Amino acid sequence: MDDLAAEAVGLGRQVAERAKALHLGDTAKDVAFVSRCFARLKDRQPFDEGDEGGFDAVMDILERSIASEFLGSEEQYEETGYDDFGPRGETRDTPVYSDRGNELIELQYLFQDFLNSRDGVLDHVAAHRCLLDIMST
Repeated sequence: MDDLAAEAVGLGRQVAERAKALHLGDTAKDVAFVSRCFARLKDRQPFDEGDEGGFDAVMDILERSIASEFLGSEEQYEETGYDDFGPRGETRDTPVYSDRGNELIELQYLFQDFLNSRDGVLDHVAAHRCLLDIMST
């Protein structure tokens, strides 16, 4: 569990730094809100359960920011398999984002990794509490 907690702390710090560098939010109010929500992450304190609502709101801000960076789509060939005649594939519409949009998408993946890691730690803690309760009765 120590490794999982250390991973969550490190990912949280990275998320906070990246969000600050990107000025995450479409308005000054959103940027300030994100900064407040991530203040504990920057200070290596990612496990306060009171942050859940703030993290949900930040994810919404992130999704809106990504959507605002959408430039359109383009058709790209994707290989779907291989048979006796060689590779097979199809063309698919692929979304295209600005450079900032691509950076925001990377932040979204990092933030989701953090949330998953954090949830894993909180699940372990809850399981330990249950075991302690069982052993004390």
